[in-house]
Amino acid sequence: MSGLNIEALDEKIRDGFTVWGKIDETDVKILEGLSLLGPRNIALIAKHLELPETTVRYRVDRMLDNSILFLHLNPYHTNMGLKKAVIFVEALPGYEDLLLDCLRVNDYWLFLCRIYGPYEGCGGIWTVPKGREEDFKGFLKSLIEAGVAKSVEVNWTTCHEGIPVRSRWFSIEDKRWVFNWDEWANEVEAVESKIPWTLREPDDWPIKVDYEDLLIIKELEIDGRKTMTEISKKLGINLEKLKYHFKEHVSKRELIEGYQVEIARFPILFSNYFFLKLKFDSHEKFAKFATSLHDKPFPTLLGKVLGENSLIAQIYLPNKEFRKLVEALSKLIKKRLLKTYRFIFQDIYQTWRETIPYEHFVEGAWDYNAEKHQEELKKILENAGFNLYARNKL
Repeated sequence: MSGLNIEALDEKIRDGFTVWGKIDETDVKILEGLSLLGPRNIALIAKHLELPETTVRYRVDRMLDNSILFLHLNPYHTNMGLKKAVIFVEALPGYEDLLLDCLRVNDYWLFLCRIYGPYEGCGGIWTVPKGREEDFKGFLKSLIEAGVAKSVEVNWTTCHEGIPVRSRWFSIEDKRWVFNWDEWANEVEAVESKIPWTLREPDDWPIKVDYEDLLIIKELEIDGRKTMTEISKKLGINLEKLKYHFKEHVSKRELIEGYQVEIARFPILFSNYFFLKLKFDSHEKFAKFATSLHDKPFPTLLGKVLGENSLIAQIYLPNKEFRKLVEALSKLIKKRLLKTYRFIFQDIYQTWRETIPYEHFVEGAWDYNAEKHQEELKKILENAGFNLYARNKL
């Protein structure tokens, strides 16, 4: 009896659940155009690609209808007076769901998920108003004091750069993205470091936004293709007023990091999302590594840890490529281009997103109610048999 060809079987299963066979070179060029010009510029994309506008719209709609493409705006929170924090919290074993409920109390979060790896717990991304960092850390400290969390890691970062779709690692013949790990490892050493402005540490976190701007941004976070006419009808705000705010504020005051083009490149049943935190010996090495990721198919976002030569990346990768990524990172450590790294795995089935917390913007400032957070946290913990003001469970 002949042996089972595991590689061939894996290939068939993988292709049976993937979108690779459903997109082609033209689709990828359109995705590149969406990344560079934004989803609201279909006519311009069609002109650059020398394609009929109807063809471009049809292909975009097809990918959206198949739920393999998601288009949304990425706000540049720095110019809204908001500091990004990526946190990883280790739960008291058995109380992971309670920890998640506690974290939701501080409703400045943008992203929440269950995490696995070194420990089980919860991860998330918060936008914290400038000047309220200590209040936020106090909120997280309360979780440890009550005993529902064993440890908390807070990474204050730059605003996050969404990685655009590029065709460099897309195989036209196979109609799928491929991985050239050796090429990438060599590229990190040779590439000219050129990080974007969004990954540079800001001097300040000014508030350059008003309430109408936030409403526009919120709607474009949900659907980056929405027109001002559609937003005007939904919000009941005068169209000319919205157009003015979008042109003179949102566009000119650097309130947009870019438009995120998320495409399900790999089959979800055989892939994983995870956070990768990497440390470097110098800013130059950090910049080289970050630059090398800008045309790769596996990172979805990047953020620099403030005050450190460290990078946090969210990665989406087929399971079969994980070991090869680890091997590539090991090569980079041996070449002294990378100091250390670690993984935190995200549970894709327990992941939640929110838009910018516009409802907390009052009279030109952010209303961060630390006292309310503590009161709500106390109620949740007491109902579960925990005491917010004591380390031991009741």
